[in-house]
Amino acid sequence: MFKFEVQFLGTSGAVPAYGRFPCCQLVNIQERLYMVDCGEGAQMRIAEYQVKWGKIGTLFISHMHGDHIYGIIGLLTSMSLNRRTQPFTIYGPSELESFIKHQLNFSGELLFPLQFQSVDPTKYKKIYEDEVSLVYSIPLNHSIPTCGFLFKEKERPRNMIAEKIKQYEIPYQYIPAIKDGANFQLPDGEIIPNKELTKPPLKARSYAFCSDTAYTEAIVPFVSGVDLLYHEATFTDEHKQQAIETMHSTARQAAAIALQANAKQLILGHFSSRYKILDALLGEAKEVFFDTKLAIDGLTISI
Repeated sequence: MFKFEVQFLGTSGAVPAYGRFPCCQLVNIQERLYMVDCGEGAQMRIAEYQVKWGKIGTLFISHMHGDHIYGIIGLLTSMSLNRRTQPFTIYGPSELESFIKHQLNFSGELLFPLQFQSVDPTKYKKIYEDEVSLVYSIPLNHSIPTCGFLFKEKERPRNMIAEKIKQYEIPYQYIPAIKDGANFQLPDGEIIPNKELTKPPLKARSYAFCSDTAYTEAIVPFVSGVDLLYHEATFTDEHKQQAIETMHSTARQAAAIALQANAKQLILGHFSSRYKILDALLGEAKEVFFDTKLAIDGLTISI
């Protein structure tokens, strides 16, 4: 099985509290590491959880609030001190480039190329693609322009049936084309259909990161059927009015989105510092969507 994991480096809301750092995650798709948001202390978590700095090639930033961006400059300068030379790309709000470059004007140049790609937070759009994955932006509803991200594993080729290779004496050089859907022609001209030679690959997996947002059913079509849905759950029902005023969500509202989207699993995060114990948030969400977990700093979930 090819790896598809999400590791939570920080799960707190606006400020660090009770051992929870501000928002930061790592998505590992077939050993490609993507960072999502970079709150204060992100590099400390990277060191603590023994993440290999050099494997992180791309950073996706949801919005410009401090608890999602204040760790970036420390991350970049530490990468440079560790002699990184390969390029590093940041996807995020258009204002992010000037924010980072202004800090670098005082702290010094990096040893590696730093690239910026602006993301329109109002559109659901493919913003990134490589050999193994696709990433889409998800419009959210927060006090400043904000987007989430949908990570989708690319469909893999069909799997060869080993017995058929032997039965029809298929040369090795023909196998890649057959895995991509081609039929095979025997020396006597007989055509062996692809469906007899191969079996379907495992279903491509997906992860949706829904950062700071008020409750909005508009995101449901974008995360429909996702294997793992992360949705902010800043407050309990008791503080629902504060959620409305600050344009955040309650745990119950996060669960309602997961239910409507037919998600396979829900993980809650971005917890307010008012909650030392998170049992109430988990309990309220489970009343609506049972397959719910809490994002705890250091937790890794395999999809």
